[in-house]
Amino acid sequence: ESIWFNPAAASFQDTRFDISVGITGIASKATYTSLPDYTGKTKPQHYTSDNSIATPLYAYFNYKPLDWMSVGLAFNTPFGSSMDWGDNWPGAQLVQSINLQAYNLQPTVSFKLCEHLSIGGGLMMTWGKFDLSRSLLPIGADNPQNKALMGALQMLNPQMPDLFEMAGDKNLISLGLEGKAKMAVGVNLGVMWDINEQWSLGFTYRSKLKMKVDSGSIDLRMIDNAQIAQEIGQLLPQLGLDPAKLTSAVVKTELPLPASLTWGVSFRPVPKWEFAVDLQYVLWSAYDQLDVRILDPDSNTPVLNIPVSDKKYSNTLAFRFGGQYHALDWLTARMGMYVDESPVRSDYLNPETPSMTKLAYTAGVTFRPVKWMNIDIAYGYVNSADPERTGSYPYTNSVLGIVNEKLAAAGIPESQLTNPVTDFSGNYTARAHTFSIGVGFSF
Repeated sequence: ESIWFNPAAASFQDTRFDISVGITGIASKATYTSLPDYTGKTKPQHYTSDNSIATPLYAYFNYKPLDWMSVGLAFNTPFGSSMDWGDNWPGAQLVQSINLQAYNLQPTVSFKLCEHLSIGGGLMMTWGKFDLSRSLLPIGADNPQNKALMGALQMLNPQMPDLFEMAGDKNLISLGLEGKAKMAVGVNLGVMWDINEQWSLGFTYRSKLKMKVDSGSIDLRMIDNAQIAQEIGQLLPQLGLDPAKLTSAVVKTELPLPASLTWGVSFRPVPKWEFAVDLQYVLWSAYDQLDVRILDPDSNTPVLNIPVSDKKYSNTLAFRFGGQYHALDWLTARMGMYVDESPVRSDYLNPETPSMTKLAYTAGVTFRPVKWMNIDIAYGYVNSADPERTGSYPYTNSVLGIVNEKLAAAGIPESQLTNPVTDFSGNYTARAHTFSIGVGFSF
């Protein structure tokens, strides 16, 4: 595992070969509660995400041909996110469902400079995939932007029925975006100072990676109502949104995976006990905005202008503490906790990643049925440091923006147009249970 967490430590391995594989199941849930209006008459709405279980995994191999050197290979899934709010919830225009996965392959080498000091480095080769579904329009006839949009559309076409009234609380039209990120290359570097039998110090640096998607695809999904779907099918070309061009367009975007610096110290007061502390600084400020472009593959011109999503992430600190007890030759028990700051500002808090400052507690055991084999089992509970978090996110109604342009071209004064930008606000909670199992072999 040190191949990933600190490559320098791999050369302190006390066997020739070490292999470990494992998987974690993450059962997460988020809730959203709308804010009451100023009159107090509107009751808050509650929604809970229905997330599938995420399954990050790992496989590590390390070979030590010489006392002062080791070489290894790591495969893991260091980044990922999964959230499913359903098609018809109030924030569908921001996200209905999202699934992000990053895969990492890392060849690694570690050297002992002397008896107590080592260095190591690995080449991170990382690729990934994503799928994202969001509504092209807000949900509900009572939504102020929908009332403004229908008013504007009926100014262009007085015969048009109120689509939102007909749809009720159902989503009219969704865009499903998916794509694969090309491989990005970075480094994972580490230093370890094994001071004495009681104390060890370590430091690692992981570089930033830019995940680029150049040929993602689009799926256009209409409401399951033939009459409304027909009306939308006639409306889109009038707005310059050709369904055929949308579904044949390519998606291009770029997502940074942040650099991080980690300092760690471990203390062994007696042979059976060991304690460790980590402090990690993550440079999340690299994630300033998300620019998703939907382009004609032939002309490379926009088919649909999606406004750039500002993220404004901030750099964060994570503090981790743990201890383990070697109870028997065949049994080790451990417990830990960590606090991980949220990088998301409250005025950019959104349901794609309803980010909280996480407070987590973990426990695990290692069984050694034979000398050369170990079985690891662990459980973690991740909760918010606060009971809930209130925030908002600026949303731009792209269709209302298009309609405003057409009304302005028809001579409608700007004072009569509705601002297509609004805030989506609410209270969020998030929590997760994690269950992990791993098997290791040393010989």
